[in-house]
Order: sequence, then C-alpha cells, then structure tokens
Amino acid sequence: MDADFPLPFDKRLPTPAERVWAEFLSVLDALPPTARAAFMLHDVFSATLEDVSNVLGQPPAACREHLAMARRCAHEHARRLASPTRPS
Repeated sequence: MDADFPLPFDKRLPTPAERVWAEFLSVLDALPPTARAAFMLHDVFSATLEDVSNVLGQPPAACREHLAMARRCAHEHARRLASPTRPS
C-alpha cells in the first residue's frame, strides 16, 4: 500500500482515544437504562441527586443504588482497559 494513503479504518489498530471511547460506550451499553440515565445525569452532567431523582421519578435512595451499580461497572471496565490481557 502506498505510504501516502492511510489505512482504512477497519484495517488499522484503534488509537488510545478510540479504545477509551469504545470502552465508555461498552460501560453505558452494559447498564440497565435507569442506571445509565442516573450515571449520565449525575456523574457526566453533574446533576444533583435531587435532580436525578426528579427526572427518573425514583426516590434518592434508589438513584444512589443505580449510581453505585454504574460506578462499579465503570471501574471494572477501567481496570480491564488499564491492564489489557497479553497473549500467552
């Protein structure tokens, strides 16, 4: 292949930024909708717990549980991203 032309997207390895973005989307995809919404509203958009509770129509205690689940999932994905498996 001519060096003047970059490889097609599907023929090259993802950049670190692309890997992080893909992992973030994986986290969101793995969450139930209510946990995803709570996480996005509170941790990404900095909404208060009271606002999250009002938007989701759930008590603050339930929203805290959704946030805890989402954070556990995000931390697990982050650990996987930080220490990729190496071929044997």
